Amino acid sequence: MEEQTVIQPAPGRKDRKNTFLTDRGVLIILSSEQLGKTYIIDREEILIGRDASCHISLKDPLVSKVHCRITVLEDRLFMVEDLGSTNGTYLNKKKLTRPGQLHYSDRLVLGKTIFRFFLEETLEKNP
Repeated sequence: MEEQTVIQPAPGRKDRKNTFLTDRGVLIILSSEQLGKTYIIDREEILIGRDASCHISLKDPLVSKVHCRITVLEDRLFMVEDLGSTNGTYLNKKKLTRPGQLHYSDRLVLGKTIFRFFLEETLEKNP
């Protein structure tokens, strides 16, 4: 059974009506060390790195203590930004030199850790 971690919602976020997509992003690890580990992103900002204080803490020696940040803007706009990491952050095989937008099914690589980004979906349409 896959492991799932929920990043708690940011205060004041409103539910969107009449949509099949929610406000929550999903990162799934595809690399062998933690294959299938899932993180649900539903707060306005998360930090990813080796440090235990990061929202997503990785045990990858090639990941910096505070490696990158994902920021959620209005209308489900997810942005990823490298925070001066030693080995860089790669979005779809391109090294980030400035913030980049995450799109459905994008590949995000930090050190030896490979993530795939998705938006959470539901089968029921809200009235």
